[in-house]
Amino acid sequence: LDYAKNRISMRALSGTKAPNLAADPIIHHPSVRKMLLTQKAVTEGGRSMIYECALLQDQMSEANLRGDKAEAKRIDDRMGFLTPILKGFLTEIGIECTSLGIQVYGGHGYIASNQQEQIMRDIRIATVWEGTTQIQALDLLARKILLQKLKPINHHCDLISQYCFEVALKGAGRRTRWHALTLWMKAKQWQILSLRIASRAIKDREAIGMASVEYLMYAGYISLAYHWLKMEVAAEAALANKTPSDHALDPAFYQAKIDVAYFYFENLLPRTEWLHQAMLAPTDSVMAMPRDSFSFDHSRG
Repeated sequence: LDYAKNRISMRALSGTKAPNLAADPIIHHPSVRKMLLTQKAVTEGGRSMIYECALLQDQMSEANLRGDKAEAKRIDDRMGFLTPILKGFLTEIGIECTSLGIQVYGGHGYIASNQQEQIMRDIRIATVWEGTTQIQALDLLARKILLQKLKPINHHCDLISQYCFEVALKGAGRRTRWHALTLWMKAKQWQILSLRIASRAIKDREAIGMASVEYLMYAGYISLAYHWLKMEVAAEAALANKTPSDHALDPAFYQAKIDVAYFYFENLLPRTEWLHQAMLAPTDSVMAMPRDSFSFDHSRG
């Protein structure tokens, strides 16, 4: 971020931003801002997703201490559903964000002195150990959803839908209400998509493996949108209720939350559309080619 604020290259398309310099800082270029905002949206939203599970863990511990086995089991099942989404989605998109960090630096990101390449090497293992992304995806779709006859996904989507409905009704800002409506539609789409995959799997078991990774990423983007909507609502409330005697964080902090939520819903959540298409691709588009046709050198056979 500091590099993007100080590294100069070309003039901004909308006009000179730093007339005292030979060129404008690269943070004024939209393509660079997209990379920085993607990292901010994923980092802050991902923390919120993790904190949710940390809270659930505390609640489960309290239930066990009270001897409330039924409540502890309910929370444990909830965490079991969320865990593969957190592990699979956040590690995959974390690698993307780390790569974007290198890209912001340009060639300077590829050398050791800025330490960005070290982060890239360190994070690459995250999608491999404790269950690869592909294993986490199968665990989510096959075990946590299909084997339980869609109950976990229906419960999760109902929670999202109910929250979105409340936000749309209680008089939040116009853009926030639109985000709530958008997410409500995505949650309904997620439920229908889950049913379609389950129906395909009755005749074609490979359909589960075909859809699983894209399904996990789809789940991650919608869950991340859910958390950004919550942060957007909280930020709007904080700005609306702030008084001169309030010593809370600077209003710019809350406005930044609103701005990043806007970025997320307009730029990252739409990725779910191509994921939706990929999940429903014909099985034979992947499975039809003979094994030996993958290579025509020494690795054949």
